[in-house]
Amino acid sequence: MSHRFDDLAPMFPDQNPFSTWAVRPGAIVFRFVNGSSRESVLTKLEENGWWGEVVGPHGSGKSTLLATLAPGFEERGRTVKRYVVKLGEKQLAINTLELRKWTPNTQVVVEGFEKLGRRNRKMIETVCKRQQAGLLVTCHESLGFPALLQTSISLELGISLVRDLLPPDCDFISDDDVRRSYERHRHNLRELLFEMYDLYEKRRPRDG
Repeated sequence: MSHRFDDLAPMFPDQNPFSTWAVRPGAIVFRFVNGSSRESVLTKLEENGWWGEVVGPHGSGKSTLLATLAPGFEERGRTVKRYVVKLGEKQLAINTLELRKWTPNTQVVVEGFEKLGRRNRKMIETVCKRQQAGLLVTCHESLGFPALLQTSISLELGISLVRDLLPPDCDFISDDDVRRSYERHRHNLRELLFEMYDLYEKRRPRDG
């Protein structure tokens, strides 16, 4: 579920509201636009045979979207197998025994699918098709899977999110601060929030 910082402030009175615990995927709920919702996205994915891609630039909310969708997979009886491809990796660290456990109820989720080598991507697709497992991937440009959602960031979204994270009595970070950060880190919400963390640390009042 989503939260405002003031809900958690009694537990973490000295915490920066832009700390990792507060802005990680799952702590922040993806904000759908243009009439879409978690349910509509999951329905679309199901209609596509549980295959699809989420396309968007760095820091635009792809991981946050996946975290928001996760409970919906469980509600539909699907078992999620999530893999995150790190920079420089050309193949998933996965063994044959694990691949054999994929079933028609398995939802394979691969973040950063385009980083994998072509042969490894083809192998994953082939196994999913053979075992009738779902495959949902994230990428920066379309890889030809059924289009599920395209993520992006707007100034309005950045301002709204920062307002929700800040304590209600905070008067030392303004919308103009967010606007300037947005211009520096256009399309990258993650970098914007990192900068808000530094700004909060620099400006917040210190006891004594």
